[in-house]
Amino acid sequence: MTEGKAQAADRQDGEIRERDHHEASAKSMTVCGVGEQLVSRVPDDRLADRLAGRLALRQAYADFRRSRAWLPVHPALARRADGRPYLPALPELHCSISHSHRFGVATVADQPVGIDIESIRPRDPRLLDYVAGKSEAAALRDLVASPAELLTLIWTLKEATAKASGRGLGVALRRLRITATGIDRFAIDGWNAVSYRYEHFLVGLAFQQSAHGRPPIRWHQPRRLPAPEIAEDAVGIETIEAGSLQRHLSG
Repeated sequence: MTEGKAQAADRQDGEIRERDHHEASAKSMTVCGVGEQLVSRVPDDRLADRLAGRLALRQAYADFRRSRAWLPVHPALARRADGRPYLPALPELHCSISHSHRFGVATVADQPVGIDIESIRPRDPRLLDYVAGKSEAAALRDLVASPAELLTLIWTLKEATAKASGRGLGVALRRLRITATGIDRFAIDGWNAVSYRYEHFLVGLAFQQSAHGRPPIRWHQPRRLPAPEIAEDAVGIETIEAGSLQRHLSG
């Protein structure tokens, strides 16, 4: 989690891709992030957040589909009654979206998965007692550089696990217990979890034990910034109407 432990990144074709040697995981799960520059022309912060998450999902799905050409190109996105996103045309797939301060992340997988992104910033220290036991937090303290980073690490990992389990906000985060199993790798109540750092954000990803390794995360950064036109549909999910934006993101 500190600079010495941060994963190296390859820069190519307007993308930042973390190095990882577990190609099997990458084939069954794709993870993508979108930075604030892609939504810089959206004045409303709330819409910019949600659009960033939606665009990250579009990219994660495009990556997932790369070796599965038979899948539809742009499947519709919907929300279940409990708020979880899903693709009605592909009910066997699992997806998860998160956004924070104009950054968005998303993942698509053939197994249950959850993702969460949060900025590293000072928060009420009482929140740590709300999400973790004292011994649990103490065991993780040496992995981070500050109390703010510790709280963000625990929060993102547990929130991602809650999403993956399907319980979401219905689970008390303090009841989930994190155990470090390697560099940026963790076990949480029968789930695998990994953490990524990007700029001043931490991203938590949780998935089933059947997956192996640390799936790479790809940060999409196009050289040219499109000018999207945004409209909200009936379920409050932004739809992208500008053809130029679709070409840039799916190319």
